[in-house]
Amino acid sequence: MAVQVSRRQFIKASVAGAVGVALGDPFSLLQKAWAQTAQEPIRVGVLTPLTGGGAVYGRSMNEAYLAAANEINQAGGVLGRPIRRFVEDSQTSPDAAVRAARKLVDVNRVHVIMGTWSSAVTLAVAPIAISAGIPLFCTSSSPLISDLDDRDLVYRTVYSQAVMGPLFAISARRLRANTAAVLALNNPYGIALRDSFASYFERLGGKLVGQVTYNPGQASYRSEVQQALAGRPDVILHAGYQPDAVQLVREWVNLGLGGMWMGPGFAFDRAFIEGVGARVAEGMVVIEGVPNQRSTAFRRLREVLRREPDLFAAMAWDQLMVVALAVYAAQGDSSGDAIKRNLRRVANPPGTIVGTWREAVALLKGGREINYEGASGSLDFDAKGDVETDFGIYRIVQGRWQLQEVVPYREVRRVIQQ
Repeated sequence: MAVQVSRRQFIKASVAGAVGVALGDPFSLLQKAWAQTAQEPIRVGVLTPLTGGGAVYGRSMNEAYLAAANEINQAGGVLGRPIRRFVEDSQTSPDAAVRAARKLVDVNRVHVIMGTWSSAVTLAVAPIAISAGIPLFCTSSSPLISDLDDRDLVYRTVYSQAVMGPLFAISARRLRANTAAVLALNNPYGIALRDSFASYFERLGGKLVGQVTYNPGQASYRSEVQQALAGRPDVILHAGYQPDAVQLVREWVNLGLGGMWMGPGFAFDRAFIEGVGARVAEGMVVIEGVPNQRSTAFRRLREVLRREPDLFAAMAWDQLMVVALAVYAAQGDSSGDAIKRNLRRVANPPGTIVGTWREAVALLKGGREINYEGASGSLDFDAKGDVETDFGIYRIVQGRWQLQEVVPYREVRRVIQQ
């Protein structure tokens, strides 16, 4: 399969060829220019939170990006072009992420940026990527990302926060909760989840018996917990982040109150379990996207990492795989236009379902269409660059998440559309 070169590279090679003619060797320099183009690395900017609040996820993602790059490079790269990563720490901070993104674009001249985790980080970095014509792949959940004027350059491999309200409502009813209370952080995320959950929970036959919106960083949350739980709810939804969750649950323990706690994975994570203790966390409910464990992509990632990959590691693996496949389908063209033009061609139906680099390349080489099914999910990008994600209802058992059941995305969509 031929490798495309830019107009500038073609002109440069043609001039070199002309010089070669004058020197009595009409083809050697032109061939050398083509070979150099084929071997030029595909420069991938990895912008993950290696420090700050998202570090536990960013480090896992960085490990998966390295594993995916090695997988592709060991198989000969993308039409002879190796993957080269340029890793920057977003520090889970928009300001730090912007500085890092500028370096990736202006100094490293990356073809794509991957790994922005926090919504605030993604929204800060997106204008830089869009202006440079560089695709940006994120794992951020703000609904605002879907509506960016991004020229089809911003892609999200995680669920939108817009589905979380109905998802928590479905999960609470599946756990036979008839009454609920919400403790929500006083920010756009917390308030939106509070209101959405209340609406869908009552639509599904439940009753909201308490809700309190709290401010972060308080010395005590005793009165907020007492007020929210005065109606003795079956389930308590925490619509906030991990540091607040630890403080709220400690107040709950000290007050000797009942009820079953429920929260998102980034709130009830390992640091939360360590903060409150495994005994206190026992039985609490965690709702989080669930990896596509049935896929060959997931099995391959697990084999490469030699451990069970989390959802964010699975998304990182998929992001790099699908971009590399898009470049392959574009005959080696790694420009932003080429990637976005071929992304859905290799990731969405129709096409033969594939989950590994080798089987995908074998089909593309033979002129076949493919549909990459990822380790994190189907990876079918819609018109806004979003994908559908199935969710898991987990229980904390002996200090670890234990999957209880899967809520398919289609069920969440059905509730939203009712």
